[in-house]
Amino acid sequence: MRLRSKLLPLIGLIILFGPACYTATITGTVKGPDGAPFEGAFVQAQNTKTRMAFIVLTDSQGRYRVEKVPAGEYQLTSRATGYRGDPRPGVILTADQDASFDFALQKAPIRWNELSIYQAKQLLPASTGKDTLFAQCFVCHGFQTRMASARRDADGWQDRVQYMRDAMHFSLSWRFDDKMAADVASFLNSSFGADATLPRSPADLPDYKNTTRKFTSDAMNIVYVEYEMPGPSRMPFSAAPNKDGYLWIPNFGIANKITRLDPKTGVM
Repeated sequence: MRLRSKLLPLIGLIILFGPACYTATITGTVKGPDGAPFEGAFVQAQNTKTRMAFIVLTDSQGRYRVEKVPAGEYQLTSRATGYRGDPRPGVILTADQDASFDFALQKAPIRWNELSIYQAKQLLPASTGKDTLFAQCFVCHGFQTRMASARRDADGWQDRVQYMRDAMHFSLSWRFDDKMAADVASFLNSSFGADATLPRSPADLPDYKNTTRKFTSDAMNIVYVEYEMPGPSRMPFSAAPNKDGYLWIPNFGIANKITRLDPKTGVM
């Protein structure tokens, strides 16, 4: 349940990168296991030095396009829920380069950490712990990385819940009592613990297909830019731009810091 997110996703920041000089463009196609164009696959280009990641979705023809990518070394990956493509490490992009890379996806198990919060709310079993988790904890973060991706025993989940109570005491102390904490820890243990009762794949649940949604055509026009937060115990909550183009990020809880991000370089 730790909120120590290492990634701060910022939607649409590609517009802040200024002129196209010193940048590259990446294009290509993604096909499914049947060889047909794959719509709605994520294609990511992550700089191996700055850790900046540029992410786009493929259109109905399986095509993608990432513009204004700073020159450097990148790892390219493609994925979709229930599908994976082979990564392409060591891709060197130079200034003003037009590079093209195609991907072929293969079927892969669907994992809980791939689901949206909406899907989790529909599929996870009902309990008072679940109600508290969704009402109190998901105001700031989701379940994908710190819960569904972790394997802890009952003591481990209790420790993480208590960590959050201590770190966020200024906002949780008056609305998150001992019983609520115990209920949340018990729910997390039964859902994602070492002896979890849920199937490893949510696709094994009969209602899973009813929770899936298609991407709209508007989603294909968004470029997602992610920046990796430096150091431990960072709790980024939001980002506010200033007149100079920098972004100021408050780090809540025990971090007690303010970070200034240069979105052009990823330096914080």
